[in-house]
Amino acid sequence: MKDVVFDIETEREFREVGGKENMHLLGVSVVGVYRYADDSLVAYEKEELPLLESVFKDARLVGFNSKHFDVPVLAPHLSFDIYALEHLDLMTGIEQSLGFRVSLDNLCRATLGKGKSAVGLDAITWWRSGQKEKVKEYCLADVELTRDLYEFGKKHDFVFCDTRDKGRVKIPVMWREAEPAPKKVLQDAFARRLSVEIEYETGESRRVDIQKLNSNSFVGFCHTRQGKRVFYFDRVMKAVLTSDSYVIENDVQRSLI
Repeated sequence: MKDVVFDIETEREFREVGGKENMHLLGVSVVGVYRYADDSLVAYEKEELPLLESVFKDARLVGFNSKHFDVPVLAPHLSFDIYALEHLDLMTGIEQSLGFRVSLDNLCRATLGKGKSAVGLDAITWWRSGQKEKVKEYCLADVELTRDLYEFGKKHDFVFCDTRDKGRVKIPVMWREAEPAPKKVLQDAFARRLSVEIEYETGESRRVDIQKLNSNSFVGFCHTRQGKRVFYFDRVMKAVLTSDSYVIENDVQRSLI
């Protein structure tokens, strides 16, 4: 089984870097990883991040709010393209079902009867005071919670959360298979000249005909806006191929030669 459950801790908090738009400046103190392949649970300090390339190679990532947080924070510190990996963010389907976000602690307490022992800001304080082992223990505890929630959802196709208005509610989930990496879908769409439906980080869905691929972005004709737009790979949360084909200017020019 190639699933790898992961979680990260940061060196800084949002207010220290000017807000969420500067997520790449948060830094990484620890990455916790559980590998199904060998049933191993390991914490990597920031100096050990190069080791993640072999750990994540051909893996399917499983995290919680990982598309919006862990991956964007971690990506600048890696020598490989983490966006090209298959990725299941447990938060995504839950948010879509509920219409709002809910914490890992809430879900685990309602579903598993156990929860987090601290919060991320505590881990930053511990790291700065030299309590590295405490940060590792906390990070790995979160990895185990994420793994156990994932296992429950895979087995039962639902999890629970506690809400103010309705009390404890059952949330249907489909975690048996991870979604393909959006970047790979986009590359395939361009190669085959097929329109693609994308879900951007803003929550908007758009149909796009990709005209050009760059290293961290792509240019496409947006059917919603009726014009060319630049999109960034790390802001595409989901991408689905359609059966609608299109041509670009270069294709027409080649056909005339």
